[in-house]
Amino acid sequence: MQFQDAAKLSRSRELGQTLHHLNLNRYPHVPNPPSCKKRASVALIIRVRPTFPDTATFDTSACGLAARSDQERLNAFFAQGWVQRGDPEVLFIKRAARKGDRWTSHIAFPGGGRDPGDKDDLAASIRETREEVGMDLEADHCLNVGNLSERVVTAWLGKTPLMVLCPFVFLQMRVDTEPLALQPNEVHSAHWVSLRALTSPYLNSYIRSDVSQPFGRSDSDFIRTLIRLLFGQVLIKGIDLVPTESVYCNSGADLLPSGPRVSTVASGLLSFLSSARTTWENPSQQLILWGLTLGIMSDFLRILPSCDPSKLWAWPTLSHVDHQFSIWLFTLAYRKQKLREIESSYPANHTTIGGPSGPGELDDTTFTTFQARSRKEVQDSALLEMLGGYYDRARTAVCLTLLLRIGTGGFLAAWGARELRNRRSQKL
Repeated sequence: MQFQDAAKLSRSRELGQTLHHLNLNRYPHVPNPPSCKKRASVALIIRVRPTFPDTATFDTSACGLAARSDQERLNAFFAQGWVQRGDPEVLFIKRAARKGDRWTSHIAFPGGGRDPGDKDDLAASIRETREEVGMDLEADHCLNVGNLSERVVTAWLGKTPLMVLCPFVFLQMRVDTEPLALQPNEVHSAHWVSLRALTSPYLNSYIRSDVSQPFGRSDSDFIRTLIRLLFGQVLIKGIDLVPTESVYCNSGADLLPSGPRVSTVASGLLSFLSSARTTWENPSQQLILWGLTLGIMSDFLRILPSCDPSKLWAWPTLSHVDHQFSIWLFTLAYRKQKLREIESSYPANHTTIGGPSGPGELDDTTFTTFQARSRKEVQDSALLEMLGGYYDRARTAVCLTLLLRIGTGGFLAAWGARELRNRRSQKL
């Protein structure tokens, strides 16, 4: 019990210092590429859930907006006993299912595209959060802590820029707020998830993505089926989310099944041959954090000295065995090199809960050194850093595998034709 209490105190103190450093060290602005004009912003919202028998209270005079700096508000908030013993959580949403939406039904942070009326990227994240989940991030109990690394988002296995994504970090300093009001056209559900669950290796998962989507916008079922047969599916690392609190949009079209279920075999075959959704899926069982949102979350987790998100990482690949082997072989040296570079940016004792000061304590010198090294040596996002150059090698491996298939097929066809001619000549 004492170890659990010490671990909670360490997590709370670690989070507090991390938010302090984010507040003092803003990531630079990333301009749009010449061929891309779109910008989008998301809000990574953190709160602390009190543990039994504590009761959460909000001290307006100490933590509110009244004539206080961000640093003073952070100090006052994390000095409270219930916060030090509490469990930090992050808010995720599951996007509504919409045909033609690139991110339909994905796990995401609240946010969206920047409108011409938005003052800046921060204003876009505040407006979109209010519209999607009904949360006012400009309220007295909310604090814009800082931002994470901005990044240019591209299509999978491609270099065509889609947008510049700007993540902002917010701290919600009270839990007794009004219930979230989900916009049914945008959000299917919202979920608070503990930071502990996001760093647990036992919740690692994989998601299978439709490989035909990034290769073109053709509506031809034949073309899409051919692409799936050639490449299989994309296997992408994910994390199974275990929410502590969930809110569902009761007016969503996929809250309840709209027809009879089909068999598992038929469902799997139809979902492979078409992009249509063939069965109703219990939304509580489809909460997998992956892709772009996982990359942003990893950017935040890697700032915590006790967490190494590279240990939770797995490289994306294809489901066909020959493609898997060729991608593994062609990227082996590169993957080892990138992992060594990332691990070198962590201090030797960053994986321990306690620091040199003792159990449950975090050494300030170690924390500051880690932060300085992370800022200096690792400027880009964790996801982009690990994937930089990986997709180029993966494309080469896939092309060579296809050529090998063609060569092998041609050889077998020639051998079969020769054997057939020999048998016919023997009969004559």
